[in-house]
Amino acid sequence: MTATANQIKILQSQCSGKFRDRDERLEAVSSILGDEVESFKKLSKLQADDLIYFFNTGEMPDNRSWAAFDKHNSQHRTILSKAYTLGWRDRKTGYADLNRLGGWLKSKRSPVSKPLKEMNKRELSKVISAMDNMILKSFKKDLNEH
Repeated sequence: MTATANQIKILQSQCSGKFRDRDERLEAVSSILGDEVESFKKLSKLQADDLIYFFNTGEMPDNRSWAAFDKHNSQHRTILSKAYTLGWRDRKTGYADLNRLGGWLKSKRSPVSKPLKEMNKRELSKVISAMDNMILKSFKKDLNEH
């Protein structure tokens, strides 16, 4: 579900004095979300809520609950491994960054927008496949740069 007109209005108001122009605003918002943003109108409701929270508090929302996992579930462990491979690592622990993973699960880029523990096997497979594709793209990009 895309951001509401009211969410977009709030975000535009919050950003009006902070950034020089549209490009700077979109670059900053993309950096905050860890996902390229082309327009506020293309944000999901959850992303818009996260940005509003950030601009009100100066803190990133805590998305870790969406990435809460069952260590006995092999698909959950696979997803954590893929997050680590993508470079989504917690600086303090060195393990997969659950906040970043949870934020991605909330985003429009995730094929299943629900918490990890609420997903069935089929939905977990979709997430694993999407992450595999992201890893392939990042490796191809790295190869092309060298």
